[in-house]
Parts: sequence; structure tokens; C-alpha cells
Amino acid sequence: QVGTGANILTAGFAIGGSGTSGQQSVLVRASGPALTAFNVAGVLADPQLQMFNSSSVAIPGDLNDGWAGDSAIVNTASAVGAFAWKDSKSHDAALNLTLAAAPYTAQVSGQSGDTGVALVEVYDATPAGTYTSSSPRLVNLSSRVNVGTGGNALIAGFVIKGTTSVTVLIRASGPALTQFGVGGVLPDPVLLLRDGAGNAVASNSSWGGDPVISSVANAVAFQWKDTGSHDSALLVTLPPGSYTANVSGANNDTGVGLVEVYEIQ
Repeated sequence: QVGTGANILTAGFAIGGSGTSGQQSVLVRASGPALTAFNVAGVLADPQLQMFNSSSVAIPGDLNDGWAGDSAIVNTASAVGAFAWKDSKSHDAALNLTLAAAPYTAQVSGQSGDTGVALVEVYDATPAGTYTSSSPRLVNLSSRVNVGTGGNALIAGFVIKGTTSVTVLIRASGPALTQFGVGGVLPDPVLLLRDGAGNAVASNSSWGGDPVISSVANAVAFQWKDTGSHDSALLVTLPPGSYTANVSGANNDTGVGLVEVYEIQ
């Protein structure tokens, strides 16, 4: 649910990986009207997509508020397996980018202050047959929104490709966000991981100061300082496939939440 001000949709991602160098091609999309193909109601009518670097500075030229049926966007979306946008005149937004190894943020807001349901996607668009072990890759995904109930829970999907299993750290921050001055946080986030078939893989409703979680997170993420907080986390090794990390309130509570997925090497 994309709101205004601090309640717009913010998605972070990082490009890199140990032993990698160079740049990576990515496709970033902000779907609003396109979601009506899946019978989603109350969509964000006119999403604006803007990219920011690790210093929170807007990347010049990386702003889009209407994809206008761009053939390059169509071709890239087809190559990465994204669902097709059928209306070339829709106000969905997208960017084809070539980015150096670093963290980035994609912000989705209403072009005219409008609100509604939107989906932000980040795809590895490395051309088929060109990937090597030294090619940069997506190693982190995160999203912060105002978490509601039912269909307005926070859902982060991710895909592991290749032939080997990958260990990932998944976190759902609510109370931990107060250290950054965030108000109205989700007080008791529950984290549920599902596979592509919808089966529950793992869940957590309070991290309990787990020393393993703390040690791994300290190497890749901001620190959770309160070991008694109700923030939730999972450290799991997953085979290739598609997954969703679902964040909701333990007692149907609502508030600002952050979901993060990290590749752990």
C-alpha cells in the first residue's frame, strides 16, 4: 500500500558479491495499473519510479513516470521472465539500468500524490550466456512500507537461480527501526517464509537475541541492539527456486516494517 510522505514504497537492493567486478544490468519496475490483470483492486494509478545511490542522492536521468510501451523494457522483461504489461499506454513505470557494485534504493510514489497498491520489482538482467563467476549479482533486497493486515501485509519475493543452495538471512524489523527515529513502527512483526508452491518453509515471531543471527547480521546489516525486541529473523539454506517472505503483525497490529533478504557467503 503506497501512501505519501514517509509512507511511499521504498525498495533497497545491493549489487556485488565476493570476487566480482564490473557492472550489472538490472530491470526495475513499478507496477500499478498492470496489477489489475491479477484482479488487484485499489491500485496506484500513476506510479513514479526514482532511483537513488548509497548517499541517498537521486541518480540523474533515472526517473520514470510512464513507460510508454518502450520496446527495450518489453524485451528485457520477457528475457528475465517478468509478467507482461499488456497496455503500452499505462502509467506503470520502469527503468533499464547498468549499475556498478553498490547499494541502491528505488522509491515508488504517486505522481500526483495519489495512493494505492503497487509492486516494485528488481531483476538481474545479465544477458543469457554472459554470466561468469566474477559477474556482479544481486546480493540484497529490502523493502519498507506501512504494514497492514490481510492483503496489505508486507510481501517480499525473491528467486534463487543456479544449481546450488544459498544461505540467506531474512529479517523483519519493526521495533529496531526506532533507532533511526522512525515512528509508528510495527510492534510485533511475524516472519513467514514460503516456497513457490505456497508451502511454509520456516517462520519466526521473535529473534530472542540469537547469537548466530546477531553475528551474521553484524557482517551485512545494521545492528539490532535490543536482544529482547520482537523483531524477527531467519537464517536458512535454500535450494534454487522462488520464495516469499511475508511480514505481518502478530496480533493484527499495523505499522512501519522493513523486510531484508541477504545472501550469506
